[in-house]
Amino acid sequence: MKQANEKYTILYARLSQDDGSQGDSNSIQNQRMMLEKYAKDNGFENVRFLYDDGATGTNFNRPAFQEALELIENGEVATFIVKDMSRLGRGYLEVGRLTEIVFPSYGVRFIAMNDGVDSLYGDNEFTPFKNIINEWYAKDCSKKGKAAAKIKAESGARVGSRPPFGYQKDPANPKRKIIPDEETAPIVKYIFALCMGGKGPTQIAVQLREEQIPIPAYYYHKKNGVKIVGFDPVQPYYWSSTTVGKILEDEVYLGHTINLKYTTLSYKNKKRIKRPESERVRLESTHEPLIDQTTWDIVQDIRRHKRRPAKMAEQNMFSGLIYCKDCGKAMVLSRAHTMDAVKNNFQCATYRKRGKETCSGHYIRESQLAAILLDDLRRVTHFARQNELLFAKHITQKNGAEIRREIARVERELESLKRRDTELSALFKRLYEDNVLGKIPNEVFRRLSDDYLAEQKEIQTAIPKRESDLEKLRELVANVGAFIEKARKYTEINELTAEILNLFIERVEVGEREEKWSHTAPQEINIYYRDIGLMDTVTEKSEELEAPSDPSEVA
Repeated sequence: MKQANEKYTILYARLSQDDGSQGDSNSIQNQRMMLEKYAKDNGFENVRFLYDDGATGTNFNRPAFQEALELIENGEVATFIVKDMSRLGRGYLEVGRLTEIVFPSYGVRFIAMNDGVDSLYGDNEFTPFKNIINEWYAKDCSKKGKAAAKIKAESGARVGSRPPFGYQKDPANPKRKIIPDEETAPIVKYIFALCMGGKGPTQIAVQLREEQIPIPAYYYHKKNGVKIVGFDPVQPYYWSSTTVGKILEDEVYLGHTINLKYTTLSYKNKKRIKRPESERVRLESTHEPLIDQTTWDIVQDIRRHKRRPAKMAEQNMFSGLIYCKDCGKAMVLSRAHTMDAVKNNFQCATYRKRGKETCSGHYIRESQLAAILLDDLRRVTHFARQNELLFAKHITQKNGAEIRREIARVERELESLKRRDTELSALFKRLYEDNVLGKIPNEVFRRLSDDYLAEQKEIQTAIPKRESDLEKLRELVANVGAFIEKARKYTEINELTAEILNLFIERVEVGEREEKWSHTAPQEINIYYRDIGLMDTVTEKSEELEAPSDPSEVA
């Protein structure tokens, strides 16, 4: 330990971004000049200057300040001098702990020049009030900063400090616009294409690693010379499923700007948290998109119906598309090493899990279903290409009446839910008044109010879902043009792929055979195409593709 006369006199300075905006009076250089003059004029020796530049006063985990604390704890500091109390920090409780407990415990004299604080001459009765005011200032700065960020976000300017992966700042307008990055934009498109092909984030991440495609942090570091926290230069190809997932769900690739996605827990705790969607600022068509709306919709649909990867090497390209016509649950694909590929089959998940009391097998072979879908896909796309006007008229007539009936049904259901929600609010209010007036006992009030609140909670959860269903139905009113455009692009469909299936088909419902385990009984299959809905029902009746004579064959 140093002798008393060898101990340091710490001159500490701090500057935050908010302090810097007020002018030069709080600059590090200005603080240093004032502190050194004060030390010289008052005979302080063995001076050591420490400073934190760009550090908020609400966070005491500052590098230079932590270094000063370490020196204090080692008994190497005699005096600690700051320009004023706010330079030490803007947290009322922590500043009080330091000045009233920590510094005195280690025999450190504390001086705040401009505030007239010097622990050698006892406590200054106004110091606690100054600390409170300093904390209020930090809180006020935080509010003003958030308000300024909101105004900036609503004006269309980008709030984020770095452009999203796949984009770069527009040299002509770097503060407000982004443009596609020729080097990284193809990677974003490739990730969406892989998802369209049936791969999930984990599988995509593995493939990107195998192909040694660098991660976003590598490109940013390479381009700007700035190292992102967590980036390991030794592993420039280590993609994670989380990174892939964030890219697949980011609307920036549709050409939209979503500002204010994140905030902090408080002005004291800077941990980033996601804002509710209602508090975000969404601006559409602000820059060139990398992904078209059709691809985006399909990828989001695939992600909503994602399935665990099959254990077999070959992945199930029908994943998330095949459903039981009777119970509405997914059909599961059965494959086994002991079974010929031609016997791979789909069965109802409810039947597999709970048995014949809940549903039936709805058995159909994978090869059989593939042949049906390929044939129908060729038929429908050929019709769409060859006679566009007749095709559009057919779809409009077929779907128009069905959709109108469904819209009317959902509207009635939504109106009923809202009416019941209003009734429950009135009932609860009346119940509460009767309880207060003593007309009903507390036990009855609690039981009835619990029932009413539980029912209201269910209704308030159901209303947004029904509103979403209604919006989708209204959007569905024959978007024939989009389907025809896809049909023009795929003039020849020689084989099924996950990408083609997801591009054209939204859902396939498999019915039960009219006679279970029959070789020849018809089996109804409904194919719902994207943009145009249900086409003519397909009925499968084939002696060449046999159904098993016994359920044990499908295991």
